[in-house]
Amino acid sequence: MMTSLVTAAGRRCTGFTLVEVMVSVALISAVAGYFIHIQIQQMEERVVQSVAQDVLSLGNGAMAYFSQVGQWPDQDNECRNLVETLAAAGAFPVGEDGYQGPEGVNLNASCDDSDDIGRSLLLVIRFPDYAAEQARMLMSFLPTSSISDIDAGEQPEVIHYVPQPRRASYRYQFHKLTLAEAGSALLPKPDCPGRRNDPAYIVLPQAVCGPVSKDGLAGFYFAETDMGDTWRLQLRVAIGNATNAPHDFSTLPDNPDCEGEPITMGALTYCDGR
Repeated sequence: MMTSLVTAAGRRCTGFTLVEVMVSVALISAVAGYFIHIQIQQMEERVVQSVAQDVLSLGNGAMAYFSQVGQWPDQDNECRNLVETLAAAGAFPVGEDGYQGPEGVNLNASCDDSDDIGRSLLLVIRFPDYAAEQARMLMSFLPTSSISDIDAGEQPEVIHYVPQPRRASYRYQFHKLTLAEAGSALLPKPDCPGRRNDPAYIVLPQAVCGPVSKDGLAGFYFAETDMGDTWRLQLRVAIGNATNAPHDFSTLPDNPDCEGEPITMGALTYCDGR
């Protein structure tokens, strides 16, 4: 309210009382505080959206890598260096110190083979202990994610799950092997996801030299030795018509050949579901 005063000289002066000025300042401060709070919220939301985009890009890059290579980036090391592996392949940008997210935000990955469905990729985003609200906001931006129980003084974690892509083109893998030491060759095992798939193979020699009968080649078989990630397959050829016991088969020499040509065999590996 405008106040009017008359001075001793008969002049009229107008103005605001101290209370009115204080009320006006309080209203302006309240409005300014509200808009500042809104701006801070918008800035936090943009930061969280940036992290969400990084996580989704990382997941997409990892799936593209899987579809080309047949396994997660750095899978042999439980995906601990997934970000660095993708960066080396030119599929994800990183700085000199690795992933550069907002201050205090860390990103880690793991891909343990711990269940029947194979290796699911887990992207773990850890926030500072004061940023629980940002962690909840990030979870709302990421599908198939969960958040850890947030206790006082603990850093909240958001876990984003990336399922293992289907590998139809990798269901069967073809190999061509050349017999070497004692007529043997090493055949790599396929990486079978989950616990309900066992590595298996089918082999067929391309050419075999050995004793023959009037009915042709008497027979052969492969002696298998499991060597962890590979099979050692040794070709043994029947000495005669009898094929009832191992001693009926002969072991080939090192680097066997047929008329000067190395003996090769085709092999097909696959995952045999139980």
